[in-house]
Amino acid sequence: MGFSFFKERLKGQQLTEAEFRAMCATAEILEQDAHGLKVLRLPNGDILKVFRVKHLISSARLYSYARRFCKNAERLSKRNVPTVITKQLYHLAGTRSSAVLYAPLPGQTVRDLARISKLDDPFLIRLGAFIAQLHDLGIYFRSLHFGNIVLTPDNRLGLIDIADLRIFSSKLSCRRRLRNFHHLWRIKTDLVGLEGKLRFVREGYLRESSITGNCKSKIECLFNSHEPRTL
Repeated sequence: MGFSFFKERLKGQQLTEAEFRAMCATAEILEQDAHGLKVLRLPNGDILKVFRVKHLISSARLYSYARRFCKNAERLSKRNVPTVITKQLYHLAGTRSSAVLYAPLPGQTVRDLARISKLDDPFLIRLGAFIAQLHDLGIYFRSLHFGNIVLTPDNRLGLIDIADLRIFSSKLSCRRRLRNFHHLWRIKTDLVGLEGKLRFVREGYLRESSITGNCKSKIECLFNSHEPRTL
C-alpha cells in the first residue's frame, strides 16, 4: 500500500444520513453516548468509528479526528508498529462529524489478558520494552493504557484507538516519557493484580530504552510511586 494511495483515501467521501442509517441497520453497536452512535461493527467485521465535534471551538473543525486517525495508522505502519488498517474516511453530510472505516487489529488487549491472568513476568518485560520502542520512535500516545495495546495472533504488540497520538521527528523527551507513563497508570483497575510486578515493566523499558542518567532515575522513581500496594 503506497503513500500515494493513502493520500487518495485521505480525501474522504460524503456519507449521507440515509447511507449511515443503512449501515447502522445491519451493524452491531459497540459504543454510543448521549450524542449518538460512536462505534459499529459491520457484518464483515470492519469497524465504523464516528467522531463528533462537540465544542464550538475545536481544532477538529479544521482537521478532523477521523483524518488524524487515518494519518496515524499510516505513520505507525511505516514504523512497523502493528495497528488497524484504514479503508475509508467519511464526512457525515450536513454535520461537522467525520468517521473512519477500518479493519480492526486482531488479537487480545493487555486488559483482556490481565482478566484471564496472562500477564506473567516475561510478558510484562516485553510490554515495557514495547513502550520504550514507541518512545524512541517519537510516538506519544495520550490514550496509552492496557485497553489500547493489543497482542496479535503472530505474537506482536500493537496499538488501537489511535486518534489521540502524535509522532515526533526525534525520540521523546524525558518529560514526555514521564507524562505518558502517568497516562498509562491513570486507570487504576488496570493495576489490580500487579502488586510487586510493575518492576518487570520498568526492567523491560530501561533495558530497551535509549535513556540514561537523570531520566533513568526519574523513570525508576515514577514506577516506585505507582507500584500497587497489597492491603
